[in-house]
Amino acid sequence: ILQYSRVGRVKETALPVDLDSLVREVIDLLAPSPNIAVTIENPLPTIMAEPTRIQQVFQNLLSNAIKYMDKPEGKIRLGCVAEGSEWKFSVADNGPGIEERHFDRIFQLFQTLTPRDKVESTGVGLSLVKKIVEMYGGRIWVESRMGEGSTFFFTLPRTKISIRSTKGKTQS
Repeated sequence: ILQYSRVGRVKETALPVDLDSLVREVIDLLAPSPNIAVTIENPLPTIMAEPTRIQQVFQNLLSNAIKYMDKPEGKIRLGCVAEGSEWKFSVADNGPGIEERHFDRIFQLFQTLTPRDKVESTGVGLSLVKKIVEMYGGRIWVESRMGEGSTFFFTLPRTKISIRSTKGKTQS
């Protein structure tokens, strides 16, 4: 919750972040079980951002894909394409999927779809991801089919990223 409240309030320094290295570190840290294959589909870019914030984005999205995997052979794919002035990232899995009626709710603070006694969750992760992505001028959304899995998409500007403060100021 403290991390969530600090996003956009604390002055942050944008540095070059090699996303290939960062994502591999996140995967190593999360240590998915052997039955879950995590694939980086194409080379990821180096972006200007605050490294810890970007790590939180990938860590939360990948952690959720691992945590909620319900298939004996789990597959998680991470990709990125350049679309106009943005990078469009995707984290796709073949897990249980999310009902469309919950697409907005999952990004709200303290919201979970699974009872907390079944899966350990605070309901902060996706709202933190949304806040970070929006702070950088991007957007996030999900596409999903029940029983087939979910794909979380988010965008970040390809140009030098400006950090949008929640106090109404823009920092570079």
